[in-house]
This record gives sequence, C-alpha cells and structure tokens, in this order.
Amino acid sequence: MATAQAGQPTHPAKSQPPPGGPLSRANVTPLPSSRLITGASWLTGRYNPPANQWGDILPTVWSNDGSTYVLMDDGGVDVPKPGGFWRQSLAKITGAPPHLRFQRVGGALPPPHTWSEIGGDPDNDDGPLGPYYSTGFAEAGGVFYATQQRNWNWAANGSYTGLVGIAYSTDHGNTWGFPSKPFPAPLGNLNFVDGGGPGGAYPDGYMYAIGTEREFNASRMVLGRVQTGVANVTDPSHWQWYAGSTTGAGGASVPKWTTSLAAAVPTLNWSGHITYPQMAYDPGLHRYLLTFTYSYHAQAPALWKGGAQLVIAESANPWGPFSFVATSRNFGPSNGYGAAFPSQWMSRDGRTLWLKWAANFDGCAKGLDCSGVYGFNVAEVRLTAKAPAAKPASATAAQARRRHKLLYVLSGLSLPLLLVFAVRRRLV
Repeated sequence: MATAQAGQPTHPAKSQPPPGGPLSRANVTPLPSSRLITGASWLTGRYNPPANQWGDILPTVWSNDGSTYVLMDDGGVDVPKPGGFWRQSLAKITGAPPHLRFQRVGGALPPPHTWSEIGGDPDNDDGPLGPYYSTGFAEAGGVFYATQQRNWNWAANGSYTGLVGIAYSTDHGNTWGFPSKPFPAPLGNLNFVDGGGPGGAYPDGYMYAIGTEREFNASRMVLGRVQTGVANVTDPSHWQWYAGSTTGAGGASVPKWTTSLAAAVPTLNWSGHITYPQMAYDPGLHRYLLTFTYSYHAQAPALWKGGAQLVIAESANPWGPFSFVATSRNFGPSNGYGAAFPSQWMSRDGRTLWLKWAANFDGCAKGLDCSGVYGFNVAEVRLTAKAPAAKPASATAAQARRRHKLLYVLSGLSLPLLLVFAVRRRLV
C-alpha cells in the first residue's frame, strides 16, 4: 500500500492544469484499439480534494440510499491529530464534482497515529477494519463489504499475501462484522467492479472483482465473482474465478468459471504494467471501463517517484477482451494511481464522466510535476464514441446461473461427473 509521507493537504477546490497533458490515442499497450470509443479528452483541469480529506486508493460506492461513500487508506477526514491518520477509514461524500464535501463515517474509531507513533509496527496502525489495508469496497443488498489485506513487503513491491477476510457492515459503515475467513495469495488488492447503478446493480446476481499479484507494475489481472449475500461474499469457498471463454450464439463471449484460484486465467496480461486496476460499468455505452496506471521504473523508490502513465480500456464484459481507449503519459500529474470512473458521476449517454485518483504519496523525482494531491483528485473526461452498441442480450439471472452450471470448471471434477451434469441438463 502506498504510505503517504507528506502532511495533510490544504488546497481549495479550484481547477488546476490537466492531469498529465492531453489524453492520447497513441496505443502503447498490447490491446487492440477500441472501435466503439474512438477518443477521449479532458473537459476540465484537475481539482484538488477539500482541505479536510487525504488518503489513497479511494474505491467509491454509489449506495442504495443515494449517497456516495469512499474508503481511504493512510489518511482520513477531519483527523483529530496533526500528522495523524488511520490505516483505513470511511467517509460520506456530498455535493457534485468538482465541489465535493467529505464527512467521516464510523462510531468508535480507534485513535489515529502519526508515523513516529507507529514506529514500524503494523499493529500500532489501525482503522475501523483493524490493522489492515483495504482496497476493495462495494455494496449489495444494502450491505457494505470491505477487504482486509494481509501485510506484505510493500517497501520492496513484494507479492501480495492474501486477505485476512472480507468485512461487512449493515449500517452504512458505522459498525463492522469480521467473519475472518482468509483468501489465499496472491490476492491482495481485490477490487470490486462498480456495477453501474445505486446499491451495486448486479443484474445476474453476482458481484465481480479484479485483482493483481502485486501493488505496482503487476503483470496479471484476474477476475472473480460471487453471488450476493454476506454468507457468500465473505466465504472464499463460494467465489468463482474466470477460467477462459468459449464463443456462444452470435459470437458472444461465454465465460467459464473455476472454484480454484490457482486455475484462474488472467483477463489481462501485460508484464510489469498493471497498477491498482479499477473497473466500472458505463450504462450509457454498455461498456465496462477499465483504468490502471504503470510506473516508468521497476524498483523503489523510483517506482513511486519517477512518473506514471494512465491507461483507459473498455470491454462489453467484465472478463474482456479489452480494447485500448486512451492514455496519459504523465498522469497525476507525474505519479497518479487508483484511477476510476465512479458510475454515479457518469452522464446519461455515458460519454461525460468524472475520473478520480490519488497522486504523489512519496513525492516526485527532480524535474517532474508534483502538483497532484495525495487525496481525492477529480477531473472531467469526455469520450468520443460511435452510436452505443445494443445492450448485450442476457438471460434472466436464473437462466444465466443454469447455463453457467454446465460451463463450471470445478477443481478436480471428473469427466463422468461432467457427463452426468450434461445428461441431467438435457432432461430438464
């Protein structure tokens, strides 16, 4: 987890220059260029967060109560101690971009600590979810879910070591339950996909999440899904992992799923180029928008200080295949990460959106623009797109679940058992 060394920002919410220069269609990725979204441009410059907010990663939820909530790591809102922060904390956002207001959420929070008080001991670094970083945040059925990451060697950009569990809250983050059911490595930054509507918007009954094997410049992105409900979401044995696709009727991509994380097939491969991916469904364009960055240097501290590039991609499905949309070569400016398009701030036609991100948690290398704030930066983006594609045809949730049963790839499942499933399905 990026751990900020700077103090709390005090910047007003006024427009700054664009974050990293123009958005470009020069395709630097291994992905094909999108035929649907043919351009992107900044409509505004970058806006700083309000003076009372700081922190990073910043996954947001469009709640069923109509409000927006954000989870922050290594920061907080109205922290009652100079230089203090929480390992993770929650805030409610009101107003519309770029003029946002943040109000801290939570009852009896642990006391915030400064770096000197923590003294290198993670157990001295707490938040409402305990001494854990959290990068995955979602709502389904009025319940909040937040991941609890096992510590890892972040100073050397080491591999993730899994999750202690997924916590849940039935009162919009004021109190939390901790089932403490661990998820295996290399999961760490398991980040829920924004379904494109209030309360989660899960038309097939599944929540989706993406993750990589390390924090900065990972190489593989995997996709998981789980049916909604506390007993399902918090239990790793109920999760399924993308295991490749077949081609269905009309050329549609039909996913296969496995209960074995080790058998998961990456939805994106790009060696050393995937940092904090986040994904949101754009209902106006019927597309999933994937955003991530990568650093120009492989080793810390240059990894954090030496500049980063933003990539925007799209797909008709959360499992891809993805197509390249646009890039910003000096994003943040300079060291931005955790970029995403929250669905609550998308226009009806899906073409005008607000991007959020954090930047420069450890400063900048000499000569780079270090104006990006360690907090909730926003800027408005306009996508150039052809007439929206028809919404992908889909069966009812029950039909979809029945169809997927035959495509399951269960770890260790025998061929005779698969044949039994096939015969039973034909007899239904």
